[in-house]
Amino acid sequence: MYAPIPALNLLKEFEEGVDDSFAPGFELIAFGEDDGGYPRLSDRIRPFAQATGSGSTYAIWLLDDRADLATLPVLLLGDEGGVHVVARDLPELLRVLASGWSPMCGWDDVDYYDEREEEGGEGGYDPCPGNPAFRAWLREHFGLEAAEDPNAVVRAAGAELGDAFAAWIGPLVPDAVAARGTA
Repeated sequence: MYAPIPALNLLKEFEEGVDDSFAPGFELIAFGEDDGGYPRLSDRIRPFAQATGSGSTYAIWLLDDRADLATLPVLLLGDEGGVHVVARDLPELLRVLASGWSPMCGWDDVDYYDEREEEGGEGGYDPCPGNPAFRAWLREHFGLEAAEDPNAVVRAAGAELGDAFAAWIGPLVPDAVAARGTA
């Protein structure tokens, strides 16, 4: 078993069965064995994947004591700074990943962008040739579709959880809230 979250165990099986990248920069890591570069947060996060090729990390945020960890919010811990809520729960993050868009994280914000458009669109560069298989897997196992606009998902999660997030992270990583102008 990879993780105490059935959805992540299914994702691990999928990841091991594909040869190509299925979401830009995404790769599962040892569940909960890292601090994502933020040791002050380690008691309330469980990192589970690289979010970018440069070292940003996705982590489950232990917002409360729910037994089902898949229902807890997901954070993106930026390798160059910034900690952001990117999904209200794991299934929502899977929808963001299935978009095939790449995350860009800084202290001020996190944005997902479509590298395929920047590199000439159809027939050009594709950072995740395994994405169609991932989308099919997501439909089959969860009945979910890729987010058409992953930034809308991220903004909705941030709006819903922003106050609780700022109250928790502010004393630990003041820059994470100061950049938003909420400190």
